[in-house]
Amino acid sequence: MCGIAGFISLDGPRERPWLTALGRTLTEALHHRGESAAEPWVSPDGTVTLACVRLAVRDRSAAGDQPMASPDGRVTLVSNGEVYGSRAPLPEPWPRRTHCDTEFVLQQVSVAGDPEPVLAGLDGMFALAWHDARTGRTTLARDHFGVKPLVYCYTAGGLLFASEPQALLATGLIAPEVDRTEFVLRSWVRMDAADERTWLTGVHALQPAEYLVAEGARVRTGRYWQVPFGDEPVGAEEIRAAFDRAVTLRAAADVPRAAVLSGGVDSSAIFAALHTRGIGLRPYVVRYEDGIGGSNSDVEHARIMAGRHQVPLTVVELSRRDAVKLIPEVAGRLTRPMLHGAELAMYQLYERIAAEGQVVVYSGHGADEMWGYQDGGYFPVVAPDAPTHLHGRHYLTHRLYPDERPLWGELVEWIAGQLDVDMGEIGERVWERVLREYREPGTLDPLKRGRHHLMRRFLVYANDMVDLTSSTYTLEDRPVFQDVTLAELAFRSPEHLKSTGEPGSHKDLLKKALGGLLPPSVVHRRKQGFPAPSDPSYREALRALADEQGMPFGLPEPPGPLKDALGTGELMYLASASAWLAGTGK
Repeated sequence: MCGIAGFISLDGPRERPWLTALGRTLTEALHHRGESAAEPWVSPDGTVTLACVRLAVRDRSAAGDQPMASPDGRVTLVSNGEVYGSRAPLPEPWPRRTHCDTEFVLQQVSVAGDPEPVLAGLDGMFALAWHDARTGRTTLARDHFGVKPLVYCYTAGGLLFASEPQALLATGLIAPEVDRTEFVLRSWVRMDAADERTWLTGVHALQPAEYLVAEGARVRTGRYWQVPFGDEPVGAEEIRAAFDRAVTLRAAADVPRAAVLSGGVDSSAIFAALHTRGIGLRPYVVRYEDGIGGSNSDVEHARIMAGRHQVPLTVVELSRRDAVKLIPEVAGRLTRPMLHGAELAMYQLYERIAAEGQVVVYSGHGADEMWGYQDGGYFPVVAPDAPTHLHGRHYLTHRLYPDERPLWGELVEWIAGQLDVDMGEIGERVWERVLREYREPGTLDPLKRGRHHLMRRFLVYANDMVDLTSSTYTLEDRPVFQDVTLAELAFRSPEHLKSTGEPGSHKDLLKKALGGLLPPSVVHRRKQGFPAPSDPSYREALRALADEQGMPFGLPEPPGPLKDALGTGELMYLASASAWLAGTGK
């Protein structure tokens, strides 16, 4: 975990003091993401500045500081995340001076002419930026799954980029504008809203497996990796071998480590695999006050796993009072409204982990999206000759909320009416933008299309949430299942083999592969989403906070019957939206 940022002039050289001062402003805004920050680097021609705050996880000596330059000074790099190696490494152009991953990446990009094959071969989670003084090119890149974020905007005759939107805003070069149509769209879609746009007007997100090249006044983007689709059986032994490799790659660290242990298959398998390798790590689980939201079940199964390995388990308690109190703060860190109760629990969990001296955290997020808990059934067939009632467009624009969350849909439609936003336009944008990753794959299997959408949209949303909450406390979260080899196996396997469809079944193939690491009680545990409280006292506390914050954009209160019916999710959304917008001056 680090924080990277910089500026690329698209209209000629700038004054070096201005570029240096800009780099310092960016690093100051990202200070929570690392332990130290070296002086920003400015290119000899005065067109580029690169800046970084570093969290040293491997090779904690000053030799690993960034920005890092090749021995001849031709290529300079800043890197966020961890690169564990490459599946197709190029020859090292100079003897290694460090054992940190930054120098390995610097060597690889220094040798390559084309960034695509180098980036495609990397194993890890990363956001990169490097400048080649010989060609004058500056390249930005984001990892295959979007574990590490990278946002950018065009301003002051150039391209400004950073690990977080807050750093862009800190420069004063852009204003925190919020487009109302975009606000309604992202509120409507909720957790699948991740795409190249963000909640802030003019701020773009580099997409997973995407790179951007700036050369002179020209900027182009490309995708360097696309998961291959197949339909052939994948054996449990092959999956286990890929999982073991993914764990081994991510085991390297020179700092104290922890594990998020929810008692589910994914986090439990990771904890067991690391512990059996002799890796010392402390497990943590979060529980809401009185176990509301089903969180007692997480604690029960986490204790079984910790006890099996004779490791003390830390239970992090989140009270109703603290959960409500945290909402404005968390919304500010996320730079958006809160759409899911997990944000609060994760924020509290990471705070405790960091307070006890841990630096690297292992987690299981990403396994569900690729291996199973959703069968893809809510992504209807998109074939042109499909009946209208089965077509994805009809479903998204007419049935999504009436079928699943009617109260949420009613609230967002009411907000849209108050903001004079056309819901017909929202439906068109959902289909054209948000479902792009559903329509794209070259497969007729609607389940694989749905799985691809989950990986390219919902998982990116989850990754951004994990990154922003963990980086608040200078932690590095390593999601083991977001591994290229594992992902390619998941998309090669027929969907019906991943989950048998029996009542309560999920991730059957993955369980078969990893079952030897897990006790039967965990293997057979019914799938449970991340717990969130919904008891009456929590709802009333949220209602009081929402009343205190007022409505987003200064809107009037909803009609009485709608307001009275709002549940914890809708009230949390309203309170966090108002708090965040107030912070932007809206």
